[in-house]
Formats: sequence, C-alpha cells, structure tokens
Amino acid sequence: MGCTSGKPFQYREEVARQMSLALQQKDVYNQMKLNDIDSIRNFLNTNSNRMTCEEKFQVNVDLYNEFKLYSFDSAFHYATQLCRIANDIDSSAYRVDARTRLGYILARGGFFKEAIDSLSSIRIDKEVLPAKVLSDYYISFGRVYHDLADYTKDNVFSSRYNQIGNELLMESLPYLSDSSTIYYVRGKVALKEDKLAKSKQLYQRSLELCDTTDTETLSVLLSTMAYVNRKLGLNDEAIHYYVKAAVNDIRSATKESVSMRGLATMLYYYKNDVNLASEYINEAFEDATFYGTRHRINVIGTLFPVFVGEKLGIEQVKRQTFQDSFILSSVFAVVLIIAIIYILMQMKHLRRSRQLLEKLNLKLSEANRIKNSYIGHYLDATFKLVNQLDNFVLVGQQKLDSKQYDSLSSMIHNLNSDFNRKSAFADFDRTFLSLFPTFVESFNSLLQPDDKFVLENKGALNSTLRIFALIRLGITESEQISEILGYSVNTVYNYRVRTRNKAVDPANFEKDVRKIGL
Repeated sequence: MGCTSGKPFQYREEVARQMSLALQQKDVYNQMKLNDIDSIRNFLNTNSNRMTCEEKFQVNVDLYNEFKLYSFDSAFHYATQLCRIANDIDSSAYRVDARTRLGYILARGGFFKEAIDSLSSIRIDKEVLPAKVLSDYYISFGRVYHDLADYTKDNVFSSRYNQIGNELLMESLPYLSDSSTIYYVRGKVALKEDKLAKSKQLYQRSLELCDTTDTETLSVLLSTMAYVNRKLGLNDEAIHYYVKAAVNDIRSATKESVSMRGLATMLYYYKNDVNLASEYINEAFEDATFYGTRHRINVIGTLFPVFVGEKLGIEQVKRQTFQDSFILSSVFAVVLIIAIIYILMQMKHLRRSRQLLEKLNLKLSEANRIKNSYIGHYLDATFKLVNQLDNFVLVGQQKLDSKQYDSLSSMIHNLNSDFNRKSAFADFDRTFLSLFPTFVESFNSLLQPDDKFVLENKGALNSTLRIFALIRLGITESEQISEILGYSVNTVYNYRVRTRNKAVDPANFEKDVRKIGL
C-alpha cells in the first residue's frame, strides 16, 4: 500500500488536533449522557404512578432516544416498552410509532430480517395516521433496506434492496414539512441511484437548513457528505466532513456511527497515515462493541487486523533500525546484553499481539459463518414458499374459474399438510443445530445433574430447548417467542421459569444461554 513511506498530508496536524481535543473529553461526554439518562429515569420512577399512559409513552420515547445510538440492548428494551404502552393506549398512531421505533432499532443492531418483518407487519392507514407518524415510518423503513443493501454488498440483492428503500423514502415526501428532511430524502434517493453530483447538492442544502442541535441528524448528514465526496474522489473534502461528523459523535456520546471508521479508512488508504488510522479504527471498534451492533463489528473487524498489522510492521522496522545503529556504535558487552533483552521482550509482546489477532479472526470467521448460513437458509426457504404460493394461486384461480370445487378443496387440504408447524419446527431444529451442534450439551451443563434433558432424536429439539434456542438467537421477549412457536405467552413464561429454577445459577441462567457457542 505504500503506507510506510511518504510525507504527512497537508492537513494532518489540524485533523489530529481536532480529534485529540474531542477524544480527551470523551469520558466527560459519556458521563453527561449517563447523567441525562439517570435524570429521565428518576423522573419516570418518581412520577410513574401519577402519569397517564400517554405521558409514560413520551418519557419512554425520551429514554429510547437517549439509548438509540448509545446502547442497542437498552434501546431495544425501551422500544418493547413503547409497544406495550401503545397497546394500553389503544391508538393506531401510538402503535405505529412504537412499532416503527422497534423495527428501526432492530436494524441498528444488525437484525435486518426481524426489522423488515416487524415493519412489514404494521398496518398503515394513511387516512387516519398523523403525517409525522407516516413520514417517520417510511423514512425508517427505507433506511433499513438501504442499510441491508450496504451490508449485503453483492450484485444480486443489493440493487433490489436499494430500489425498495428509495420507493419507501419517496412515500414519505407528501407527509414532510421540514425542508432539511425533504432535501435529505431526495439526496439519499439520488445517492442510491448513483447520481453523486445531484446528491451532494441536495445534502449540502439539507446541512444548511439542519437544526444543529439535532446531533443525530447532523451526524447522518455530515457522514453522508463525506461518503459522497469520497465517491467523487474529493479526498481532502471527505476527510473534512468525516472529522466534523466524528467530533459531533464524540460530543453527543454516539456509539453507533460510521464516521470514525470512515475517517480511519480515508487516512489509511488515501493519506498513508497508519498511526492515526490505527488509533481511530480502535476507537471505532470499541464504540461498536459497546453499542452491540453486530454488522458494524463485522465490518470494522475486517479492517482492524490490517491497520494494526501495518502499524506493528512499522514499529518493527523502527526497532530493528534502532537496534542496528546501537550495536554498530557500541563496543561494550553490557550494551549488547541489554539490546538482546530488549528484543526478547518485544518479541514476546509481538507474539501476544499475534495471538490476540488470531483469536479475533477466529471469532469473526465463526460469526460470518453463522450469519451466512442463517441468511442463506431462510432466504432460500422464503423464496421457495413464495414460488409455491404463487403457483397455488395461479392453479387455484384456474380451478375456481372452471368450477372444479372438489379439486380446489383437495389442493387447500394438501397446502395445509405441506405447511404445518411440525415441519417448520423440524426445519428450525436442523438449521439451529447445524449452527450450534453442541447446544444441547452446553445447555445441560447449566442445569442441575438430575434435571438434564435426554433427547430420543438427536437431530430435534423439544419444546423447552426450542424456546431457549430462540433466546440464544437474541429473541428474548415471551410475546415474540409465543408468536413464533404458536404457544401461549403464559406457556412460554412457565417453561422459562420452570427451567430457570432447575439451573445451577438461576440468576444468570438466560445470560449464560445467550453465551453458548461464543
């Protein structure tokens, strides 16, 4: 890459200065974020009994917004709380608002299929819902598809995902009144259509009209402006916007972002600055890990070993040069012994670094294997089901037109036989056990000796194990599990409580289940 040579780029000192000032205060900004969260929580706990459902909903929205780009688990928790409160209010506007936030946060955490399923299931009544709820729904849904396209990065599905995302964003325009958001939507559509010059003009206009106190929107606009300039080959301008976005993210304690990773990539590949790139990619990795966003960790994980390995190579060259100069200028044996001890210590340090990198690569490979297997299997199954249903509709319509009612009734009976829940469970069991072959043994190790499960069919799960298999995949709400498995919520709850009481460590039982296979 030529990253070990060449003079520093023109604006290096200014970039390093701005980033250093922000990073020095990072802990302070994080503490301010936590103080704001504690203040809202204390208010909710103190006034909860006196608040209406609508007031509780708004306070939970505030907590959701605080966590949305700070911690996935907490944001997901408050999104589910909003869904529960919205059901109590029994208002379509509140329900759509809550379900939109749930779908959006699922995508932020890398659960794209679940996000699309959740958002697709929302019933949209344009005649009843407020414009703000409709615009938020369409923009959030569009961003989910755009993020899925960016994550997939292939020639088969990405273009289709981008097309669907653009169609959803365009649906939002009639319901928008904020000029900055209108320019943002049009700019995003132009970007996905590869109209870079037009997209840059629209994003620039959106930035000019943007409320600078809205740090989330500001970060999105700055990061995207950087990306557009990078695509246009305007590297210095791209770095300028990445720095502004990264500083904004640090000051707002945003953990789920692309600015730091984008800045590190630009500095490494276009400015040959390994030191700054390594520092910033490490910050990006720490933020992604803290937030818990799996697809960001995977993407950064592919860059992390490259940057760190390059930096280690540079340091090794420096150490070797120092050693050679020192030996040539020294005639005393004591100096030679010190140099040898120093080299041995550094070699030990390098071995430890290599071991850490190898462990990281193994974890990333396993994560990619599970992700690819899961997505590939269920995409294949989904398209097979769609094709079968299309064929059923076509043949059924023909039989209906020709009044072949007995034949049509037989077809429906056969369709019910083909799509029974038992076969769906069997398919889930096979797929899950192929991804986690030691799940049953690991699960039993968490239980008391007399309460371990013994399966007659090693390739299938029983009802209890199937519930905890879903928990291992990150589906922890009893309502969701009951919908997937066809059990009642009380049944799921009783299974969970009964099994937890049999555990060696009941308090941490479900947390330990989620760690199986890691």
